[in-house]
Amino acid sequence: MSGMAHQLRWLPNAITIARLACLPVLLVMLLTAEGPTSLPAAIFFAALALTDLIDGALARALKATSNFGRIADPLADRLLMAVGLVGVLAMGRFAWPGPLVILVRDGLTIAGFIWLARRGVVMRIDFAGKVSSGLNMGVVAVGMAFAADYINWVFLAAVILSLLTFANYVRIAVMRLRPPGLT
Repeated sequence: MSGMAHQLRWLPNAITIARLACLPVLLVMLLTAEGPTSLPAAIFFAALALTDLIDGALARALKATSNFGRIADPLADRLLMAVGLVGVLAMGRFAWPGPLVILVRDGLTIAGFIWLARRGVVMRIDFAGKVSSGLNMGVVAVGMAFAADYINWVFLAAVILSLLTFANYVRIAVMRLRPPGLT
């Protein structure tokens, strides 16, 4: 690794911390929005969501993965989604069941991952989980900006995918918790 790359290994975690620090600003933008949509909040939310891609790519490129990043990055993503979902609820953009399902799923996933880690079972976000998170973030950002009916249907698809990925994590966890030799 070059000297410059080594000197930049702090950058992915700094981006994650910055994303966390911006969440109160986003929340205020959403809670003070005057209608069911807010283009400025949508753009800010999307920019924060994109930092997740950036910090992950940088961490891999700089070989700067860390225990802090493995914990803080997914937590920042879940908190970003929580703020976004609370915001669209406060703006009256989506009916409450969909955002509530995703919030509960995220809370249960975080609690489950922590509970499993304390028992020596390390769970990782898989490809389906990343697709689900990306779809959730994308549709929430678009939903913050526009009130078209088709966005509601895409949001419903995101909610269903969230439930399917949660069921998959539960399946994986159950398999990993089984004593060896049991099928």
